[in-house]
Amino acid sequence: MLFHVKAQHSWETCEGNAEDPSPMVERNRWVEGTDDVKVIGAWSCTPEHAAFAVVEATDVTKLHQFFRPQGLKGKVEITPVGDQIVNRKANGNWGK
Repeated sequence: MLFHVKAQHSWETCEGNAEDPSPMVERNRWVEGTDDVKVIGAWSCTPEHAAFAVVEATDVTKLHQFFRPQGLKGKVEITPVGDQIVNRKANGNWGK
């Protein structure tokens, strides 16, 4: 199943403000995904301290665990989404 994710933290919890920004490398590792959560696309809005992603997962518990580090620094919104292309093709309406 596909999900749209928005993860946002405040400037107070931003690791980019640290004297040693090396944790940023680890914090952004999530964009590589895992065996359980496939990251289809990931984008950021630096002034808002927000990251957006479209991910695919079959286990919601593993999806929640995947985004837990971001949730400890701010708010994470996970919204299930339907694939309109797949739906249109499945309904036999593609190309009509």
